[in-house]
Amino acid sequence: MITGKTRIFFMLADPIHHVRTPEVLNPLFRVRGIDAVMVPVHYAPADFAAAWQAMKRMRNLGGMVVSVPLKEQAAELADRVGDEAMELGAANTIRREEDGTMVAENFDGRGFLQGLLQGGADARGREALLLGAGGAGRAIAFGLARSGVASLRVHDPDVARAQSLAERIAASYPQLRATAGSNDLEGIDLLVNASPCGLQPETDPAPVDLSRLRPDILVADIIMKPRETPLLRAAQAKGCQIRYGAPMLDSQLELMLKFFGY
Repeated sequence: MITGKTRIFFMLADPIHHVRTPEVLNPLFRVRGIDAVMVPVHYAPADFAAAWQAMKRMRNLGGMVVSVPLKEQAAELADRVGDEAMELGAANTIRREEDGTMVAENFDGRGFLQGLLQGGADARGREALLLGAGGAGRAIAFGLARSGVASLRVHDPDVARAQSLAERIAASYPQLRATAGSNDLEGIDLLVNASPCGLQPETDPAPVDLSRLRPDILVADIIMKPRETPLLRAAQAKGCQIRYGAPMLDSQLELMLKFFGY
């Protein structure tokens, strides 16, 4: 039952229809006897800074989980930023302290590796192509680098953003061949979609040339809704190993709850 004592948590994204966090976190609150509720809230990027100031003043707000495309702004607006969010310049989890202080962290990288790639073991030694250099893409890029991929190519429609991420990875992991480039699958055996392509399966373009998928490519897509994106469906038809996006969130839940103080 929601009462005047219930702590409120927000799930923030644009668009909002695809988010899954309230569906999995609210049952967890109930099972554990936590007097809290998470609701989806839709802010456009242009309105986010103003909304942030209002959220700082919401005295019964416990925090937020932040998704595309608001993660970079969340890190910029936060009063304190954890190590991973600082390294990435993006945050996906925010805790509101009693005095209104907003504390940011990012659990995307750990969630992706644990949930989709067996803690990173399935990435080791592979030639990786990462689609998307936004907040989630950055976290995944650093996670792949830590896991020991043989090479990492970053592709993003914003060429400068892809180049910037590749340069940051190369500076932090000089032993790794990190570049920005095309979405061509030649020489690739690990494909990770961290772009929004697939959220609107009826209208979104394919993130790669699906006809060039090969059975030796492991294909992971972090999109949670729909569960089976056109990319994953095509990859499965080609005989590829595939990894669905939902376990990336599932693997972050305990980290998020601890961060929120539960």
